[in-house]
This record gives sequence, structure tokens and C-alpha cells, in this order.
Amino acid sequence: MVDASDGNTSHNSVSNTASDLVNMTHASPEALAAYYDKWATSYEKDLLAMGYQAPARAAQIMTTQGLHAKSPILDAGCGTGLTGLELSNQGFSHITGIDISPESLKQAKTKACYQTLKIQNMNRQLDFADNSFAAAQCIGALTYVDNVEGLMREFSRLVIADGIIVFSHRVDLYDGDFAATLQALSDDGTWSLVDHSSPQPYIPDHADFGDEKTIHYDIYRVH
Repeated sequence: MVDASDGNTSHNSVSNTASDLVNMTHASPEALAAYYDKWATSYEKDLLAMGYQAPARAAQIMTTQGLHAKSPILDAGCGTGLTGLELSNQGFSHITGIDISPESLKQAKTKACYQTLKIQNMNRQLDFADNSFAAAQCIGALTYVDNVEGLMREFSRLVIADGIIVFSHRVDLYDGDFAATLQALSDDGTWSLVDHSSPQPYIPDHADFGDEKTIHYDIYRVH
């Protein structure tokens, strides 16, 4: 899954479905699932053609956090599996993927890098027991989350103490309210910040993003 944009996308080099991404920022869960179901077969081709590099960058970040190769990792908003594939390429072998789009999960299954794949709505409680994972990542999906605090508390519930949570978020959406939500979890002892990146490329060859809409990568350690 990749975050929606608020601009105007060129139709020259990507599918019509990719060009409609602008309309999905405030979509209902049902509309979101239907959209990504429709896009699933051309999703990777479109994004890679536009220079999408967040999955690889996020996987590299995971390798810096001292996780064992067999550490269980939750890949939230995994889409067609680009994020899980990059984790697998870095040597991780116990990956669980969740997404709202059934057709995207079918594509993810073909990557053979996930032990488990589940249809899940990240605006609701996630269907896993406490302390199920050593780490969680959420790359390119926070635009679609209505309750960011609720999701981050869910990740903190699912990840063991001293475990890692990695996520990306668009710089133009990383406003004061978003930052305050993250700080509140630090203030109450839920987690602590490990690293907040400078603005990084997101989809550089996408007409809506280019050099203007970049992303931060955040790393938090669960207490």
C-alpha cells in the first residue's frame, strides 16, 4: 500500500488506476479495499516505474536495529508484498503481512516471503495476541488511518518490550497534531524515539510527489 496524494497525477507512464490515487485520501475502508483490489496487478509496475524506494529503505532500517533474522515482524499495510520482499532480501524469514485489500494479499502470497497474511483494517483492533512480534513496520499507509494514536498503541501492544516500530509518513502530513500524538506515547512511557529521519525521497517520478512531497522514517523502541 502506498499513501494517497492530494495533487494531479500525469497519466503518461502509469495505469489509470494509479492516476486515480489522488481521490483516495479520505476514502472509506470499503472504497479503499476496492481501489487497491483493482490496482493489485499493476501496482508494483506502476510504483517501481515512478522510483518508489520506501520498501527497500525501510528494510535497511530494520537491519540496523539488531533484530535476529528469525525475529517475527509485522508488515502492516503490506500491499502486494514489496515491503515483505525487501525484508526477506535483508534476511528476515518470519514475516506476517496485513492489508485491507484481498487482491493485494493474493499478489503478496506469490512472493513466498510471508509466513502469514491476513485481511485487516488498521482502523480497528488488530487480530493478534499481545507481544506477538519483535518488530512492526508500516510503510506508505498512514494516510488511510483515522486514529493514528490507536494504531500506534496497537503496534505497541503487539510488539515485545525493547522491540522496534518503524513507519513512514509524508512530510506534508507530519503536522503538529501528528507529532503531538507520537510525543504523547513517549510521555506516558509507551515507547521512546530512536530516530527521526530528515525528509527522504518517496515517489520521485510521480507528478503528485516528485521532490516536493517527501517522507520521514521514524523508529521507536517499545517499553
